Amino acid sequence: MLEEIARHPSDIARAAAEYLKSVDVSEKTKKLYEMVLTLFIDSLCHDPSAVAQGDSGEYQLINNWEDYYGGVIDGFLDWWLPRKWLGSDEIPARAPGILRKWIRWCYEHGYLEKERYNDFLEALPRNKSKEIKRLQKAGDLLYRLHSPDPGAWLRGDHNKVVQIHCVKEPEEWDEGYMEIIRFEGTSAYLENEDGEQLGPVMLSKELVRVLKIGDVINVGIGRFGKKWKVLESGNVYSNGTLF
Repeated sequence: MLEEIARHPSDIARAAAEYLKSVDVSEKTKKLYEMVLTLFIDSLCHDPSAVAQGDSGEYQLINNWEDYYGGVIDGFLDWWLPRKWLGSDEIPARAPGILRKWIRWCYEHGYLEKERYNDFLEALPRNKSKEIKRLQKAGDLLYRLHSPDPGAWLRGDHNKVVQIHCVKEPEEWDEGYMEIIRFEGTSAYLENEDGEQLGPVMLSKELVRVLKIGDVINVGIGRFGKKWKVLESGNVYSNGTLF
């Protein structure tokens, strides 16, 4: 992965490569560090204005630290990583701590000025990993509302991969990113991307304990009578990530 990082002319990539060479951790932990920093640089490369095509045709990051503030960290942890990373939960959970150590190293080695360094640290509070784990748990519980055996597909037992509410068609359907407006018992009222409020949407007691007002859930919901049920789901995002 060091070779992948080092191909970018950006001082962000240079700082990542130098940091990874200097860090004194176990090989297993170092691989985690390499993966997180590689993913971070990859996220920056998805902005067309931040890259240029190299001599061999590949796109390289050309933006430097001076082109970013703390919002790029929020975008990576809260939006990009949950949507793009399909591996174990360890990478998203460890990413805030790894980034915090790297950002501090960058400041100590002259890559960041004090103001910019402080702005990056504000995007990496100590409780960030805890918050990511909460969102991961919420996403899993949300998925269980419509797929009671999440491991069935991975085991190849496709007969058990069933939708709980697929016995009849819903009277109304909506999907997309929806913000939680309020809770009523084990149900929630949501606001969709068009500003329309929908509800009550049936959840579960455990899920309501994990979710917070302002969280954004990526769902497909169907109305059956007076209540809505979750029929499809994706990730859960913290307050302010999307809207």
